[in-house]
Amino acid sequence: MHEGSWVTASAHIVTAVIGSGVLSLAWAVAQLGWIAGCIVLILFSLITLLTSFLLADCYRYPDSVHGIRNPTYMAMVKSILGSYKIQSLMFYFQDIYLGPTLVKIYIFISNFSQNLYF
Repeated sequence: MHEGSWVTASAHIVTAVIGSGVLSLAWAVAQLGWIAGCIVLILFSLITLLTSFLLADCYRYPDSVHGIRNPTYMAMVKSILGSYKIQSLMFYFQDIYLGPTLVKIYIFISNFSQNLYF
């Protein structure tokens, strides 16, 4: 069920692009200078344009005109990678991200518990 229009899609794109980028833009240009700041700004805008084109092409896969429509991001990933690769990637990311987080929590608790007097 699609209830959006080109106006709502444009609003979402503008808020995604402008969101946090505008908040750090002045500091980044001040650190790099006018010439390098403008070059980096144009470079990252081209990267954003490329990734938005790639994401739009993934909406219908494998052909961008006659391919199967993927209504959600997870459906797109499942149609491109397949269920076996998704499960292996989920295990990999869980191992990569959850492991160091648990180590940090363990170090924090061990350091915090040494300062407590029971």
